[in-house]
Amino acid sequence: MGNVLGIVEKKEEEAEEEEVYDPKAGSKFKEHMAINTKTGATHFSRSKTIKQQREFLPIYASRAELLQLIRENSVVIIVGETGSGKTTQLVQYLHEEGYSKNGMIGCTQPRRVAAMSVAKRVSEEMGVDLGEEVGYAIRFEDCTTKKTVVKYMTGMDTKID
Repeated sequence: MGNVLGIVEKKEEEAEEEEVYDPKAGSKFKEHMAINTKTGATHFSRSKTIKQQREFLPIYASRAELLQLIRENSVVIIVGETGSGKTTQLVQYLHEEGYSKNGMIGCTQPRRVAAMSVAKRVSEEMGVDLGEEVGYAIRFEDCTTKKTVVKYMTGMDTKID
């Protein structure tokens, strides 16, 4: 019917040759984070030290400025893209600067799994056992001790000792 109306179908070869714009193509971050399906680990995480992984995050470049802002202001709101390091790195920067000497550093998370997994990652980055210096509290489960200095928690479990 299309031929009768003057509409000509493209040949399959021509259709395949058309370039399709892919906005994610060539993303360096995506290449770094390509997951190995056998191990569940990325090439990036297997080939870089934890220190190198931390320094790769976007927040690392702003570390000094962020800490200066926090020293100078009683309230600071930090906005950044997912994966920029806000949740995992900022609490470590505060701990490294000595803020945990004055009390526990708390970080709320919207979901239980997020609180647990982030606490696990940060404990690994800090080289401590989960539940000791770094812990989490979710409904019906408190994985902290008297030594806990960084605590991840869901909104209902925001008690900081």
